[in-house]
Amino acid sequence: MPSTLRRTFLGMVATGTVASIAGCSSSCPDSGAPDPSHTVEPRTANSGFETVPDSSWPSPRFDAANTGYAPVKMATTTPSVQWQTDISTTSASNDTGGASAVVVADETVVSTMSTGVVALSLRDGTEQWRREFTSATVPSTVDIGDNPAPPVMANGRVYLATADSVVALAVDDGTVVWRNTDVAGTGVPVVTDAALFVPTTDGVARFDTTDGHRQWTVPADGTRLAVADGTVVINGEQVVAVDADTSEVRWRRSDRPTRYPVVVDRTVYVSGSYGELIGRSLTDGTEQWRIDRGRSLEVPVVTPESVYAIERPGEASSATFAFDRVDDGPPEPRWCSEINLGGAVTAAADDGVFTFQRDDGLTAFTTRFGEAVWQYPAEYQAVSLAVLDGGIVSVSPDGTVVALGGE
Repeated sequence: MPSTLRRTFLGMVATGTVASIAGCSSSCPDSGAPDPSHTVEPRTANSGFETVPDSSWPSPRFDAANTGYAPVKMATTTPSVQWQTDISTTSASNDTGGASAVVVADETVVSTMSTGVVALSLRDGTEQWRREFTSATVPSTVDIGDNPAPPVMANGRVYLATADSVVALAVDDGTVVWRNTDVAGTGVPVVTDAALFVPTTDGVARFDTTDGHRQWTVPADGTRLAVADGTVVINGEQVVAVDADTSEVRWRRSDRPTRYPVVVDRTVYVSGSYGELIGRSLTDGTEQWRIDRGRSLEVPVVTPESVYAIERPGEASSATFAFDRVDDGPPEPRWCSEINLGGAVTAAADDGVFTFQRDDGLTAFTTRFGEAVWQYPAEYQAVSLAVLDGGIVSVSPDGTVVALGGE
């Protein structure tokens, strides 16, 4: 369906004019899988980047607020594989345990496995170091079981949540800078300029990044956090917001979200108990708007102008939706693209939004009109992406790490 017609049709859906779209299918009128103009061919030999991307992706969803958006450009509509490597190992129980999301900083790519943490060269994927730890595990964001909790990076350090501690390693060689064994990690860390925040067996804790001293603990469950504007938002049995300095609880809401909270411009984006997307005030938790189509909207990626999310109707085809952000109301649909069962919007840049699809692999769309520009095929299934200035690094559930870029 042409973009202009698609946008008009979605405007009608948003205002309720099209009431006949119902049942088990997505509400996207753009039927049929996307047809990208370029397919990325697999490559077994590693050539590496001629020019190493000069940017970073230091957290699983780029920043402490979990926006999933990096203000960079891929700069090509015909990327190729720059390098590929396998980081998986087999544990004593003969189980690889999967790979975590990748993070990137200081020209280093880092991911955790069930058996430890691995660092690769961003230039060509060669292994720089590997350290053995039993990683904490978290539910996958794409419904493929549990994965190791991903690391975060800041100021030359890698921070990990393990099954018996919280750890800081040096990025350059993996040496242990500090290790706090008072608590065990149970979720994904978040690091800011001020402190490290980690879900633990005692609750969500704040640590000094210099020496690992635990500064406070709040008794709240949840494996994923967001930190923004002096507030820690915790997704668990409830959505809980606490003061980042004092741990004072500011508000609680019973949305029962299961994935990442996202905070942008003092609005908390939460996927509710029944799949609705809710915008809550970061200040007091009051509901500002709600999108409820009777179909599940997955955790979104949020940019300065847009919101991107997968709409899942259940057992039928899903769809990638792009919404325009609105100052005083719910985001308004701009375009959509039907996809096969499952999938997730994984990241966005200034010139592209990237989705993982179970049957079609990794697909890149233009941000404004949702045109599919390239696709990495079905045999490659990404857990996560790190979007860099001129490149992408991604990892599959089995530990295959791939870098895309170039022309």
